[in-house]
Amino acid sequence: MLNIAKKRPNIIPIVDDARHPQKYRMLVGVVDTIFSDVAQPDQARIVAINAHHFLKNGGHVVISIKANCIDSTAAPEAVFAGEVNKLKEEKFKPREQVTLEPYERDHAVVVAEYRPLKKKQS
Repeated sequence: MLNIAKKRPNIIPIVDDARHPQKYRMLVGVVDTIFSDVAQPDQARIVAINAHHFLKNGGHVVISIKANCIDSTAAPEAVFAGEVNKLKEEKFKPREQVTLEPYERDHAVVVAEYRPLKKKQS
């Protein structure tokens, strides 16, 4: 990620504890998309905290979910559904969910829209 960010000025990698956006708020303005691959049990909460600080209304998150990092005793599908529900509670509208089988076991990627913009009536 760091090597890509050197070539792409519109990518801001956060190499810090993403649970504390106030630590890096001076480096990040309002963004269009947040990509999260943190493999933490509270990953949906971490994404929501950062979205509330930095993501524009109608922006998107791409979140890589590793079921075993969240709950190793539950079925992966149940873990994915639980994380999607947590995102919904935080004003996200899920747009797509893809499991990464056969490349990565018990992994999924979810794309969601934050505070979707109302469509104008014509």
